[in-house]
This record gives sequence, structure tokens and C-alpha cells, in this order.
Amino acid sequence: MKALADGLKRGDRGCIARCISIAEDEPEAFSKLIKGIYDPNRIPRVIGITGPPGCGKSSLIAQLAPIIASHGNKLGIIAIDASSPFSGGSFLGNRIRMEETVSSSNIFMRSIATRGAKGGLAASIMSALITLSCAGFDTVIVESVGAGQADVDILDIASTILLVLAPGLGDEIQAMKAGTMEIADIFVINKSDLEGAYQAKRAITAYLSTLSGPQSKMIANTSCTKKEGIKDLAGMIEKHEKSINTKSFIERAFSMEVNRIAKELLSRRVDGLLARNPHAMSNMLKGRVDPYSAAVKLLDTEKKHGK
Repeated sequence: MKALADGLKRGDRGCIARCISIAEDEPEAFSKLIKGIYDPNRIPRVIGITGPPGCGKSSLIAQLAPIIASHGNKLGIIAIDASSPFSGGSFLGNRIRMEETVSSSNIFMRSIATRGAKGGLAASIMSALITLSCAGFDTVIVESVGAGQADVDILDIASTILLVLAPGLGDEIQAMKAGTMEIADIFVINKSDLEGAYQAKRAITAYLSTLSGPQSKMIANTSCTKKEGIKDLAGMIEKHEKSINTKSFIERAFSMEVNRIAKELLSRRVDGLLARNPHAMSNMLKGRVDPYSAAVKLLDTEKKHGK
């Protein structure tokens, strides 16, 4: 473990990948691994990228990442992939599409699987961010698995959120108004060289006009095919980052991670209590006690015995 931790501090790519795998499969081992090297003052800023399938998120990241990294940033890319129904692992499609991007010495890319997590992210996303922070990365792009009304968990970890759309998605824009549209800081009309780009921008502008209060949301037009608008988009990201308190986003993200871990540990403790006290469940099933009272009594039993 020490050799792995030392390699992580050096930024060794193999060690980074191994640590993220441990975080996914062995969370307790991961906790021990980073205990001596975790620095809460080195948490990276997170740029979130979401959008419906087929809008070109991966292609956009492939062209945007080198520009961000050229500003002196050590850049990590975490692409959330749908899980394989057989292995539970990532399909790794994003890694394949971004091979040229990750060849840069100061850019690291990794796909991680949702493993059943809802909201467009993976349960181990915060552990992956901690791993990259231990390796000295100061900026991370997180690509969510997709976008819909409920896929807004990216809001919990990212200080700047890009919603990538494409021409011809008028119906999708209508459907997302109650969810993802509300969390976007920058609307990116990708594939803007195609017919319908003007109509897409007009639909977004019309939506923004319905919002109350002062608006700082921006709209970018990009074309990965023609390599247009990417530098302008990078400038918008930097402009937004400078206008906000990124530290508050980091604090919120870690507060939610502590909450998630605490709930997971409590769940395991309750499972252990049920295993050691089978009569609690049998009494409830026999109608001797209601479920709420059974649960309270179970927790009181743990408290009395100090377990």
C-alpha cells in the first residue's frame, strides 16, 4: 500500500488508475490508502459536462481539454459510463473516443461505471476526485452519463456546469426545462455548423427570458468538426469560475460525501444488528410489534450493549 500511495503522490498514471479501482471496489481499503496523503487544501475545481446522448460531449471534451491544460492546469477527466449489465463495469466508450487527448503528459482520463447510481454520476465519483487531488490535479472535467429531468447530481460537485445540446433538439429542450436546464451555467450548442443551430439558440434564449432575477448564464456555439468556438467556450468557463466562490462548491460536495459514507456505514451496522437479533424481525412479522417500534427497540439494544 505504501508503494501505491507514493506512486499516487508522484502522479504515476498506473497508480492513479489502481487507486480509483480500489475506491470503486474496496472503499475501506481506499480510506486507509489515502489517510496519510489526503490534503483538504488541494481539492480540484470541477467542471461538469452533461447533455443528451449524441450531442457530442466526448468530442467536445477532447478538444476543450488541451486548451484548459495549456493554461498550466494539471487536468483530470472522469467520464461516467453506463454499467455493463454483465460485469457491472464501464463500457469504456469515452476512453476510446478520447485516446489522443489522454496522451498528453498533464492530462489523465478515466471512465468509471455508474453501477446502478442514479442522477447521471457514479457512487465513487468523490473518491475519484480525492484520488486526483492526491496526485496533484487542480482541475477535473466530469462528464455525466446523460441528461434528463432527474440527472442533476452534477450540481452537487461542479462549480461550472455545461449543458451540451445540438441542433434539432427542440423537444428535448422542452423536456429538460424542469430539471437540467435550471442547473446549467453555460449552454453549449454543439454541432453548430448543422442546420437548426439558430433555432436551438433561439429556444434557449427564449427559455432564459422566462427566468426571474439577473442572469449570468451564457450560450456558446461550437463545432468539433470544424474546430470552431472551442477557445471561446474555454474563455466562458474561466469567466464563470472567476465570478463564483469555488471553495463553497467543494465544501458542499464533501459535506454530501461525508453524509453518504455515514449512511452507508449505518446501513451496514443495522444489517449486523438484524443478523444478531433475528427475534426483532420475527416479532414484527408475527404482528407482536409494529415496524417502527421494532426498529427503535433494535437501536436501543445496540446502545445498551455499546455495540
